[in-house]
Amino acid sequence: MKTPKSIEPLVEDGLVDEVLRPLKSGKEAAVYVVISEGEIRCAKVYKEADKRGFHKQAQYQEGRKVRNSRQARAMNKHTKFGRRQQEEVWQNAEVDALYRLAAAGVRVPRPYNFVGGVLLMELVTDGQGNAAPRLNDLELSQEEALKYHGLLIREVVRMLCAGIVHGDLSEYNILMDADGPVIIDLPQAVDAAANNNAAGMLERDVDNHRAVGIHQYVIFRKVAMYYACT
Repeated sequence: MKTPKSIEPLVEDGLVDEVLRPLKSGKEAAVYVVISEGEIRCAKVYKEADKRGFHKQAQYQEGRKVRNSRQARAMNKHTKFGRRQQEEVWQNAEVDALYRLAAAGVRVPRPYNFVGGVLLMELVTDGQGNAAPRLNDLELSQEEALKYHGLLIREVVRMLCAGIVHGDLSEYNILMDADGPVIIDLPQAVDAAANNNAAGMLERDVDNHRAVGIHQYVIFRKVAMYYACT
């Protein structure tokens, strides 16, 4: 297929050998299947702010670090420079979270590189080597649902122990590979200790999976486990 304009610089720099096909287009990015360093991977191309569908960014940005006071002032005043910086911080949040979570053993796609608003990362596949389906696309038995729910709660706890809350966890951003759930889409991830909204986001993340039997008290047990890990 024709190389998307946003990926052309990566082709010129030798980071991407070929773009094979589009994989999906979501509310904050478009994802393509590519060949990079001889391996099949995916390239996530972030959409511009005015083309994104994700709302209420302010509550997610609380606690995120910026390089200097000039950058912070520009972001608060929403100047043109400030909006560019907000975009950079928003995109870097996912990159930083992926590296941090992968190092902590959380089941997330392995990141490889981030250049010019394009994130190169592992292509999550099913047992047949095809792109892994979303949890939402599967019909599960009660036994399977309970099993995967337990695995997801374990991953949420691991994320907390790494100091991160996903902030938008649902069946739409969980892929199912041959070994179980893989958590994706993390640009809105927040620092569990630095963001005052983190506890509410954690509760919502877990509450999204109550259909398979989770109770609210478990949320607070997991928060306590997080503080025990730090």
